[in-house]
Amino acid sequence: MPTTTRAVLRQRLSEAVDDFQSLTTSSAGATDGTTLVDTGIRNLVGGTEDDSFEGWYILITSGTNNGEERRILQSRWNNNTLTAQEAFTGQVATSVTYELHRIRPKLKHNAINRALSELSTAVPLELIDETLRVDNLLANWDFETFSTTFTGWTNTGTPTLSQNSTNVMHGTYAANIVASGADEGIYQTVIPNAESLTGKGVTFGCMVRATAADTARIRLLWGSSSYESNAYHTGEDEYQFQQISTAIPSTATEVTAVLEVANGGTAQFDSAYLYVDPIYKYTIPATFVRGPNYVYLQADREEPNGNYLILPRDGRLIPGRIIRLRGRGILTQPSTDAETTEIGDPHVSIVVAYALMFLNRLFLTNSSVVNRDRFATDMTMWGQEAASLIKELHKPKIGARRSDGTCHIDEDASGRYLVFEKTH
Repeated sequence: MPTTTRAVLRQRLSEAVDDFQSLTTSSAGATDGTTLVDTGIRNLVGGTEDDSFEGWYILITSGTNNGEERRILQSRWNNNTLTAQEAFTGQVATSVTYELHRIRPKLKHNAINRALSELSTAVPLELIDETLRVDNLLANWDFETFSTTFTGWTNTGTPTLSQNSTNVMHGTYAANIVASGADEGIYQTVIPNAESLTGKGVTFGCMVRATAADTARIRLLWGSSSYESNAYHTGEDEYQFQQISTAIPSTATEVTAVLEVANGGTAQFDSAYLYVDPIYKYTIPATFVRGPNYVYLQADREEPNGNYLILPRDGRLIPGRIIRLRGRGILTQPSTDAETTEIGDPHVSIVVAYALMFLNRLFLTNSSVVNRDRFATDMTMWGQEAASLIKELHKPKIGARRSDGTCHIDEDASGRYLVFEKTH
């Protein structure tokens, strides 16, 4: 997916109206942060006129004051100095990059974000999500969320944990667990009071990788020290599919999924699941603003990155399979110069056109009568340019989901939900 930074969008917008100068300071400014020194301003508009940049804006784009914006109080050609109306938070050093703008950069950024929001309705961000799993009770089942521990999981002993981005079965990361001093790992309790579920079937599965035999396995803990265990990984330096399917015993006080590594061993775990009863209702990820338009189901549970097949008319879910959703989202609205949004050319030109339309609309509202005709004309011109560019794209749209009795979308104050009429 192509991306573009806010800095590039601002530059393209500014160049469209001849309102952009990119420069670098030649000496350090005042220690109180009130001035900027650059011999380069002598070559710009105004030449020898001392007041040529008064009322313009400085935007610092590197160094200590990166991202800070100030209006120019005074410009002096004879000593290469620009004085800000309000001091920067620190001294502006030498070799610091900055930009000069007649139009305030903050207004340009607001217009860019408004344009990205508008563009999202005409050329939406296409999303693919694989965070849902049929009937799965485990949180963070693909180990994508991590700080010092894996979110939703608790340590057994004191293992060394990290995310592994090399040996991965699904998503971006797998759980890397190193045990030293004892058999260690991580666990997650999904049913804390299991007495009422006696006799019900439970299935726990995970992809497991180890380079030595008898090093890694999955287990079900029923409470205290009562376990159901899978055989250890054979140590063939590859992912192996491990699964435990059994009935919850009458002695169970909990159902806990355990990922265990033997003392001195290292292993990776990925794409785990645990299910008991069918789940009909799934929370749609908040990134989707419409749809999802298509629902797919993992073809082979042992290949999380394998094929996904669209759920057919009257199709039924299969426990433990990953659900792939495809739909529409909103383009990211960057809050810093380095942040990106999910567009490239020719969409950048449309954002610029929309942003200039919104800027001129703002100027029209706040301008004097003498300038209103000019701003109104410019606003109309850029609005027509944006509409024309969109028509030229002929971008294919994501098809609407059939209403075929397979699933529907519900919504309440807490979120939006994908509800399946049939499960197994």
